[in-house]
Amino acid sequence: MPVEFKQDSIKEWLLAENPDIIEEIVEHGCSGGIVPELIYYADTSAFYEKYKDEIWQRLWDSWSDWGGESPLHLISTFNGADAVGSDEQFRNLLAWWACEDMAHEIIADRDADLEAQADSLVSTDAQT
Repeated sequence: MPVEFKQDSIKEWLLAENPDIIEEIVEHGCSGGIVPELIYYADTSAFYEKYKDEIWQRLWDSWSDWGGESPLHLISTFNGADAVGSDEQFRNLLAWWACEDMAHEIIADRDADLEAQADSLVSTDAQT
């Protein structure tokens, strides 16, 4: 039986279910099995089905920022894309990419928050 993804967004899911491995996801990606819920095709397919609208919105936004030929061309650049030979493998590729992409976003947001806090402390110290 596949994993049931209960959270409304990928970010909520990552922060609720895998907060301790977000940095490892950024560093190593999902292909090594670091995310227990995204190892088996049944589970990555369930993830894709739950979050497919968000995944495709993220793909569209990434493609728009990237400026390549098409969203499919962007997908073709993903690690493992050259080995996709079925719908199941395609869903797996997109599930892993979405998880990794969100992990990158979470870390970037955290780093920006820490930088803003540090700037605020420096500004406060300068005023006193």
